Amino acid sequence: MGEIDRTSAIARILEQRKDQLIVTGLGEPCTDVGRLEDRALNFYIGGAMGMAASVGLGLAIAQPKRAVVVVTGDAELMMNIGALATIGVQRPRNLSIIVMDNEEFGETGGQRSHTGLGVDIAAIAKACGIADAIIVREESGLNGIAARTNAMTGPYIAVIKIRPGKAVGVPFNKGLRSGETVKATFRQALLGQP
Repeated sequence: MGEIDRTSAIARILEQRKDQLIVTGLGEPCTDVGRLEDRALNFYIGGAMGMAASVGLGLAIAQPKRAVVVVTGDAELMMNIGALATIGVQRPRNLSIIVMDNEEFGETGGQRSHTGLGVDIAAIAKACGIADAIIVREESGLNGIAARTNAMTGPYIAVIKIRPGKAVGVPFNKGLRSGETVKATFRQALLGQP
């Protein structure tokens, strides 16, 4: 478990996002990204737990000239950890995954997650062929992550050990936008349509 503040870490990464395509996992990463910088090129996943990395992979393959950044939590990624194997095989240079690891299931009451019980997501990523996988335990380690996501020399994974925190009210995506609306808005912005 870390001492890094989740919202501050996400804000630092978003500060240098340029024209990146952002995919969020459900829960607090989705809420933080939406509240910090809601924009049409953010793809918010509100109900498909475990799918953020897979959606990011598909988008990276479909848009090879655009940097794609997935911002998700440890429990959400662990729900479909096999996605890392496919990413390791495909090796999309434009894909980065930022994992906010609080070592718990924050949305369902704070039960210890896999990483809280010793699972190392960065080691799994490396075993899947993603050589550039790091764990960040201190604020100073956040320096360079945003620039790294723009480098397009991935795939890249940064597991940021954050301190646990309570949900900050109604999730950003809940009740505000349907999945269909998110998809349509994102698609229009991506294709440059009005």
